[in-house]
Amino acid sequence: MNYSGLVNDLQTYTLRTDPPYITKIPDIIQQGIIRIYNTAKDIGFELIYTFDLPQNSYLIDKPGNWMQTISLSVEDLNNNKIYLQERTYEYCKTYLPNSATTGIPKYYCDVPQGGANSYRNWLVVPSANVAYNVEVIYLGLPLFNATFSTNFLTQKYPNLLLYSCLLEASLFLNNEEMRNKYEIMFGKELETINNIS
Repeated sequence: MNYSGLVNDLQTYTLRTDPPYITKIPDIIQQGIIRIYNTAKDIGFELIYTFDLPQNSYLIDKPGNWMQTISLSVEDLNNNKIYLQERTYEYCKTYLPNSATTGIPKYYCDVPQGGANSYRNWLVVPSANVAYNVEVIYLGLPLFNATFSTNFLTQKYPNLLLYSCLLEASLFLNNEEMRNKYEIMFGKELETINNIS
């Protein structure tokens, strides 16, 4: 299965090719992926993000597909991996009120921005005294569109993805009979995957 195949399946299974439905299909697919993430985080959503943290830096941009942090570590000059401890934003700001203070980072937190649950950065304290290699292990949604046409869901769990997207399509189409059918199929497929894993 790939992205265009899933788009075609969503039209075939629902018998819908009208423009409002076609326009909604990318959102339906994204919601289907989010449904899988919310019910089965342990099937492959874990990703690794590595980068360099420049000297005097304390703010790190999260990847666009970030959902939850598992661990954040820095590698010191002797190639030792140091895992930072997660703390609250208030703790980090109290621990290091002046961002000009540098050292080996010890703690990290999500940085609140704007509305609720809008955490697009990590704060590390103290600020980096030298440049560090950083490794973040996190749960993230896979990129999936016409450009990135396959991912671990299409390769390992195509039926789960299909049923999840059809379930989301049934909600959009307000088709209760279809919703019940694909909710059962999604549940059975998820149970099968959990029994194998």
